[in-house]
Amino acid sequence: MQGVRYFLRLFFFVLVIVLAGAFIFNYYSWIFAKTVTGKIVSVERVTNPSAIVGGSRLTPEQMFSFSILIEGDDGKLYTSTSEDRQWQVAAKGYCVKALLYRYPPWDLDKAGTFFNARLKELSRCDATKEPEVQAPAPLDTKN
Repeated sequence: MQGVRYFLRLFFFVLVIVLAGAFIFNYYSWIFAKTVTGKIVSVERVTNPSAIVGGSRLTPEQMFSFSILIEGDDGKLYTSTSEDRQWQVAAKGYCVKALLYRYPPWDLDKAGTFFNARLKELSRCDATKEPEVQAPAPLDTKN
């Protein structure tokens, strides 16, 4: 009877470890995401607007893909990419609170960098000064 109890305890212990490892493996980017508060230095559309107008077949992810540079309140510069359409209205000079997801360390080419930036809050940094608004070029959906 002692052997069966020992085996069951060992089995459940190993099962919990395997499930925890699978959870961390699948949700690493969400678990270790970083919230950054700071000022937008640059927001650029990754896909050239002329490619969009040119009639080539682009996916919505390609049309609304942005590259983002944020100067955090800690003085560090954070770069990320995003396919979130909210970044189209974000412009240089605005203050932002963003959630940046990390690439997992086993993705060796991209480990330690950020992707899929989510815009949480957008506001003016200084209420008396207008930011430099250079929003990305609007999409021309006519062909």
